[in-house]
Amino acid sequence: MKDFMIPLALAAVGLAATWLGAIVGARAAKFGAEKSAEAIRSQVHDQGAVEHAHWLRQQRFSTYESFLEAWDECLRITQASAETDASDLAGLEDLRLAADRMVGRARRIAILGPAEVTRAAESLAETMQEDVRVAVRFIEVTKASIAEVDGRPIPADALSEASEDHRHHAQQVADLISAHRSQGRDMRELDGHPLLQAAMESAERYRLTSGEAREALRANVERISAAASEAFSMADVLMRNKEARERSRERFTSAAREALSKTPPDLRSDRE
Repeated sequence: MKDFMIPLALAAVGLAATWLGAIVGARAAKFGAEKSAEAIRSQVHDQGAVEHAHWLRQQRFSTYESFLEAWDECLRITQASAETDASDLAGLEDLRLAADRMVGRARRIAILGPAEVTRAAESLAETMQEDVRVAVRFIEVTKASIAEVDGRPIPADALSEASEDHRHHAQQVADLISAHRSQGRDMRELDGHPLLQAAMESAERYRLTSGEAREALRANVERISAAASEAFSMADVLMRNKEARERSRERFTSAAREALSKTPPDLRSDRE
């Protein structure tokens, strides 16, 4: 009996070992497959991230470049307007459209990032649009001032004629009085004399004409002064915007250069 049990026990042990080996092998195979799958997933993820980063960098480069093209177009239009002394609203249309293009491309930069480039681009676009609004307002104020001054001209010719007529009649009255005195005649004889009446009418015309001229001159000076004051304020805005754009251009260029110089892994996190 003992002889029979020993082989049986050995067989049981062998079967258990085989079963255990099968389980361990299966577990090892599963673990190996999971690790392999994880490695593949990680590789695919990393490859996708790298490809996306390269795509993002290319999109940024193209968008930054198109934004600067719109900015340079605004500068060319502004320079051309200054050289030709353009002073009509139609001449600002090209500048307005170019400024609108800057705004549209700044919005795309806001999508692509990073934040520092976005802020600089938005600042450049906003100040350029404000320049367009200020330029439009300047032309409107100038035209309104010219129209108002032209609508109330100073009666220079009429004033000159009235002044000369008044001087002439005054001289006639002076000669008449001098003649009466030299002849020893009573000055009361001059009451109602036609020359005195004409001189009084001439003096009244001169008073009215000179009053109109003074009032027209006063109103025109006030209107021109108001327009000049507003023009100085607008000039201050334009100067501040110019200085702000110079700073924003430097920030944009520096931030864009840094964003484009990043390696793909860096690009994956710089938009967070």
